[in-house]
Amino acid sequence: MADAQQIFEALMVEAQSDIRSAKLLFDGAEFSRSIYHSQQAVEKAMKASLVLTGIVITDDHWVSDRFMQAYPDMPNMRNLIRDSKYLERQAIKSRYPLFTSTERPIWIPSHEYTELDADDAYRKANNILKTIKQFLKEKHNISF
Repeated sequence: MADAQQIFEALMVEAQSDIRSAKLLFDGAEFSRSIYHSQQAVEKAMKASLVLTGIVITDDHWVSDRFMQAYPDMPNMRNLIRDSKYLERQAIKSRYPLFTSTERPIWIPSHEYTELDADDAYRKANNILKTIKQFLKEKHNISF
């Protein structure tokens, strides 16, 4: 198995790819997909950070609570977790139509999410990634 540093770097490479993808999709007016990639960027950056504490998560997409426990001294943690939990809730909703009730219209992500929704998600994700990278650099001398 790869060591923690290799796993950290691999996840951060993909987190950065996801945030760039979110921007490209936003610019192409693919708002639901931009939101999904914004969420993925945050999930991977948090998972990368958790690896550095010995926590390797491969089978769960809800990671913000464990991240908060692992890094309680991270600046602005309350807002960071609020925003990451919002993005976690969008992960499936932004990708799949929802048709659980015949009384309600089908939720079609590509029709429902707006430019404002995608911009909000991208800004939240970008801020979370910057905060994580800054914290790791200042507190743990880890640059990426």
